[in-house]
Amino acid sequence: MKRGAVVTQILKPVVLAGFHVNSDKPKDEFLIPLKLTWNAGPLEAKSVSYPKPEEIKVGSQMLVVFTGTFPIQTEFKAPANAPPGSATMTGKLRYQACNSEMCFRPSTLDIRVPVAIE
Repeated sequence: MKRGAVVTQILKPVVLAGFHVNSDKPKDEFLIPLKLTWNAGPLEAKSVSYPKPEEIKVGSQMLVVFTGTFPIQTEFKAPANAPPGSATMTGKLRYQACNSEMCFRPSTLDIRVPVAIE
């Protein structure tokens, strides 16, 4: 990407069949929301956008969740003074996976996105 440019990067997490993760805005304050965060790096993360969640019934509760493969968009900007060359943006994806019977401990995945700055 060119210095000064803005690009959209799409991360596509995959949730195994039979499982779901809470959306970025779960209905219950005790549920762990899905959250993508980026560390400081050669690019500036201007915004992170999540898709519209689906509503499912688990037991007697209606939950807003993500299932299957879904896109999370990040808008990155390369500062005008960004050093040219290859670099890596790093971040973390925090989530709580559940099935119809139980939720598992929250977990965090390390995310690495290679970038080339011109």
